[in-house]
Amino acid sequence: MLVCALLVIAGCNKSASSPNYLHPEDGGAEDISPSVSPDVDEELALEAGQKRIIYHIGPVDLPANTKPEEMLARPLTMRFQTDEALWVTGFTPRVVDANGAGLPPTLLHHAIMSNMHEANLLCSNASVGNPFFIATSMLTEINLPQGLGYPILPNDPLEARVVLANPTEVSYADVFFELTLVARPMNDFAKVADVKPMLLELAPCSHDPLEVEPGSLVERNATYEIPMSARLILAHGALQDYGSAISLTAGKEIMPFWRAEAELGENHHIIRLIDDPFEDPAGIDLKAGDRITLGVIYDNVSEEWLTSATAAAMVYMTPK
Repeated sequence: MLVCALLVIAGCNKSASSPNYLHPEDGGAEDISPSVSPDVDEELALEAGQKRIIYHIGPVDLPANTKPEEMLARPLTMRFQTDEALWVTGFTPRVVDANGAGLPPTLLHHAIMSNMHEANLLCSNASVGNPFFIATSMLTEINLPQGLGYPILPNDPLEARVVLANPTEVSYADVFFELTLVARPMNDFAKVADVKPMLLELAPCSHDPLEVEPGSLVERNATYEIPMSARLILAHGALQDYGSAISLTAGKEIMPFWRAEAELGENHHIIRLIDDPFEDPAGIDLKAGDRITLGVIYDNVSEEWLTSATAAAMVYMTPK
């Protein structure tokens, strides 16, 4: 298995008061590496003709109690390209230090990866590109169904927009967002059908978050027109703390074909979405001109405004 690492200094946030940062050499990073042995992973990937390409976006120093509102106006951004034509079949997000050790997932507010050569089907502004992956602190790992892949060409400019924050009481130095692309070379031996990603969100051109006033239960819906005949085969949600549920409804149906409830922990921190991601190998059949509705619910029981609530669902479709 070939592993390509690209390390780019994309941003830095230094505090004037010099907090007591936890550095990688301090040995204090929480190791949240995958439970599967790397040797086993490499052997399976080699047999499947796969490779893992690892990108790091950072570093940034995060003082304790750095709010996402402070970081949304200046996300870490990176443009990059692959060395060859690829079928991407999976995405694995992590938050790591300079030594590659896992850091708390709560340090990631959200990350959006976009292909700037593709038109965003929900936005007429051609300069924004088409998102093909989104991650939040839930660090949802995505694996496309067998035989399907997202095509990336060497001349495709890819862009990462990453917002890191720090709700903990510990200051962290040299924090990176790490994204692993599981991919296969695009050649005559790779029998793969392509998928079309589409990021459903309330503000598809600007990725602006939802704002929720204190003590309120808010439900928001947004309806989009499908520009092509396709089958929706996979979807996953992106919510933040105090998120309650997310759903997708096709056409004029009353009941959603997918709904994921949030599991919340201490301080209403979102741990995961139950029944996420949604996967249906047969696909939800959609014709050109059909509509799909995104529904999100936030229950803000706090006494403060939520001003950085992500409300989105990434869907992957196979064109007919």
